[in-house]
Amino acid sequence: MAYDTTLEERIDEEIERWGIDVGKRKMFGGLGYFINGNMAFGVKSDELIVKPAPDQANSLQQEPGIKPFEFGGRVMKSWCLAEPDILDEDNLPRLLALCRDYVLTLPPK
Repeated sequence: MAYDTTLEERIDEEIERWGIDVGKRKMFGGLGYFINGNMAFGVKSDELIVKPAPDQANSLQQEPGIKPFEFGGRVMKSWCLAEPDILDEDNLPRLLALCRDYVLTLPPK
């Protein structure tokens, strides 16, 4: 399945402002973005894969357009999937920052 390259471009523009190294590689039929070797977020089709802090996942999933991330018939605990309708110029940077801030607390891989 192809992924949304426009979303990829929007993400790339946002993370350029961060001033930290963010790697990118193909996975899940889309893209995974990595900080210090830990996956922080990604693109699956036209949706954003979100990795918030574990204590934020449930509240995040209560927001409209955000649901648990399922892959291969399994629900990935603490991971969310944001629908394209909510990825506007305010929400996309907010979700990416949540992921970045959490992953920066993890030990490098």
